[in-house]
Amino acid sequence: MKLQGIFTGTIPILEKVLNLRSIKHNSIVSNITNMDTPNYKAFDFIVEEELGKVMGAGRNFELKRTKSGHLPAREIRFDNIRPKSAASPQFARRADGNSVNIDKEMANLAENNLMYNALAQILSKKFQGLKNVIEGGGK
Repeated sequence: MKLQGIFTGTIPILEKVLNLRSIKHNSIVSNITNMDTPNYKAFDFIVEEELGKVMGAGRNFELKRTKSGHLPAREIRFDNIRPKSAASPQFARRADGNSVNIDKEMANLAENNLMYNALAQILSKKFQGLKNVIEGGGK
């Protein structure tokens, strides 16, 4: 029987997605930073598409049920995620050839920050639960 450690399951998934959100943040900030650079083409780091592929791929793989009362489960492999950068759709370009839309970038930044903070809170709760178990429960 394969033993599972306390850092299997949700924690590695959250770690990977937090890393992806951090990379997306850097790409958004790069676009904002270059909003006045002539001929700069805005780009987007696509996180959701890759996560969707991985989540969809896991639907075809069922884990072995050791007892009939167990619910069926599926394995999700996040080590296959290869996020990609993509040029943002053509916006109304300025005369200098720059394609950064500051309103869109600020909205993307706000959305990404919300997603990152939510994931960080979930991870924090996981570690608080582990700490509670180690300390022997709610004293």
